[in-house]
Amino acid sequence: MPRLGATVPKFASPKVSQVPRTAGPVVLLTYQGDSAKNPVTGKVVRNAFERYAFYRQGHEVDLSLSGPVNADNVDPWRIVSDSFAWR
Repeated sequence: MPRLGATVPKFASPKVSQVPRTAGPVVLLTYQGDSAKNPVTGKVVRNAFERYAFYRQGHEVDLSLSGPVNADNVDPWRIVSDSFAWR
């Protein structure tokens, strides 16, 4: 988290939990941060982030998803994170 705090503008509200996914239990880090400034409009958007850490037999895969705060991302993010499979 310290690295994210140093690289994500206005990093805030980090929470760590374990959640079940199709590929097995994962560590989930949720947090918020500001987007980069849009080069055309100059606007900055507040984003919600979910970072899933999948572990198996000494291997790790991190999956990061983001979208505007208060957007209804629950179902799409569950579909994407459940689609991960070890091969």
